[in-house]
Amino acid sequence: MIFGFGKGKIDIVIERYNLSPGETIKGNIILKLKEPTHAKALKVGLLGEKSVTETRMINGRTTTNNRNVTVFNFEMPLDGEKDYIEGEYNFELKVPTNLAQLSLPQSAVGDVIKTIQILAGRESNVRWYVVAKLDIPMGIDVSKKIQINIG
Repeated sequence: MIFGFGKGKIDIVIERYNLSPGETIKGNIILKLKEPTHAKALKVGLLGEKSVTETRMINGRTTTNNRNVTVFNFEMPLDGEKDYIEGEYNFELKVPTNLAQLSLPQSAVGDVIKTIQILAGRESNVRWYVVAKLDIPMGIDVSKKIQINIG
């Protein structure tokens, strides 16, 4: 969110950007709000996404579509419903140890996409993000996402 629009902005500051499975992400969420804002919760989480390429044959023409698929999504509240003001919130998130087992969601579409990727040799790596969100009811959430490396 661009400062000047909406309720304000949120920043994420973490100790390290390169982590291994099983390690803990430690950091702070910094709220920079224009005025006290009522919200359901302040949340932080870990998100894993993969890019998938779908290739289809339609009327003799090949079309390719790239999209992101969520393969991991963990979210936890840092604070509950209240009026939020500018402030800083500490957090810790544990990186899962079983990352090698992550794949596309179990569904018919996921199975088809995975089969296409394997056949086309386009299985891509997971991109990891720390995400923070101030959940504002009946309004636009204030959120931020930063990329980290897990390997």
